[in-house]
Amino acid sequence: MKKVYVKDLTVGTTAQGHFSVLEKRYINYQRNGAPAAGLVMTLGDKTGRISAVAWNEALVADGTYKQDDIVEIVGRVQDYRGDRQIYLEAVRKAALSEIDPADFSGQAPRPVQEMWQELMGFIGSVKDPSLTWLLRRFFTDASYAEEADLFRKVPAGRDVHHAYIGGLLEHSLEVAEYVDHMCRVQGSMLNRDLLIAGALLHDAAKIWEYDFKSFSFEFTDRGRLLGHLVMGTELVGRLVAETPDFPTLLGQELQHMVISHHGQKEWGSAEEPKTINAVALHLADLSSSRLAQVERIVKDTLSNDERWSPWDRRFERSFMVTGRGEPREE
Repeated sequence: MKKVYVKDLTVGTTAQGHFSVLEKRYINYQRNGAPAAGLVMTLGDKTGRISAVAWNEALVADGTYKQDDIVEIVGRVQDYRGDRQIYLEAVRKAALSEIDPADFSGQAPRPVQEMWQELMGFIGSVKDPSLTWLLRRFFTDASYAEEADLFRKVPAGRDVHHAYIGGLLEHSLEVAEYVDHMCRVQGSMLNRDLLIAGALLHDAAKIWEYDFKSFSFEFTDRGRLLGHLVMGTELVGRLVAETPDFPTLLGQELQHMVISHHGQKEWGSAEEPKTINAVALHLADLSSSRLAQVERIVKDTLSNDERWSPWDRRFERSFMVTGRGEPREE
């Protein structure tokens, strides 16, 4: 059977095919005065995700599959509050032999080897000998070969931005490009070498936060307990300790940049940026992630030949999109 992708599902049609279970939860409610249960899931593949619901008691009671399994489903695609939702009629756990894993794990739009060479170019542009030694230690030394390999593979996020194989590498390069541009435009007080190091390492601990073998890029136990900000700060501290005669204050600022790069505590930042370099890194990280989120919304909307996107709960708005940057005539 030809793979049916999430992006191709339209309201009013029947959905039949294989999808990964990204989320699975049960809800309790009253039906005709008696307690009842329903099943709410998020299904996905490399093209996107879609919610699905089941009210049939047999489907709700089916415990043969769990989050991160691949299931074959049959259901009707309906409109639910302005978005697509599958009303499930049948679900069964699928064997891995039935599917092509490439259908469920998206790839970065650029070749990984090309991006890796670009990363090496950024490291080569750093003039500070301590930061150069530290970066080469993590990205090229044999003692960190496993970590460097994972850096090429894991996503930068589970679903918000750069959520595909190679996404962490792509996002880190975007952040490096942004801080490099900041230094050229408004950089009299900025430390370019420190910012390049921060850009390449700020999310490095996501190699331990996500399980890249998981179709849904599930969190590891370590990732859930500590998070990449804490683990990243610990990583930088370890690299600083391994670097001969690393300046104490420089190492502390680099650690601070990593632990504060989310910017605000309500956004999950353990600390708020307290140096000009930390502020610059936060803004560069925010620019890369936010534009990637909106770009995905724009692409999805264009693929449906719509002018306005559905309401986005993260941005709390809809977006008007155009094909070539110019508003279309009414």
